[in-house]
Amino acid sequence: MEWKFWRKKPEVVAAPRNEAVKVKPKEKPRELPQLVYKHLVADQGFDADWVWNLKFVRQGRATPRSTFDIRIFNPGAAAQGGVKVTNYASLDDHMDLVIFAGWYDRELAIVELEQMIKEAV
Repeated sequence: MEWKFWRKKPEVVAAPRNEAVKVKPKEKPRELPQLVYKHLVADQGFDADWVWNLKFVRQGRATPRSTFDIRIFNPGAAAQGGVKVTNYASLDDHMDLVIFAGWYDRELAIVELEQMIKEAV
């Protein structure tokens, strides 16, 4: 028996030829990784206190596994707009809340972001 109730079990989806495929659970909003935080503050020159309040959601890429597509948003603005951000796809219909969009690679320490909203800064 597995007693580690705090770990989520991956969803199992029916696949062709009656094979079961494991699907990763959707990722919830988190604080910015140190790599992305440093890029925004040191390289782009944004205020550290403002950047500290931002959250991001990510979506993994197939290859390489250390690369993620990310969307950075202000959780206060999302709550004020009545939008509950639960994962990367939940911002598809609310791109007006996305301040930065792009990708980063953990292993190579590369961050590529595009500023989507100019007035939010």
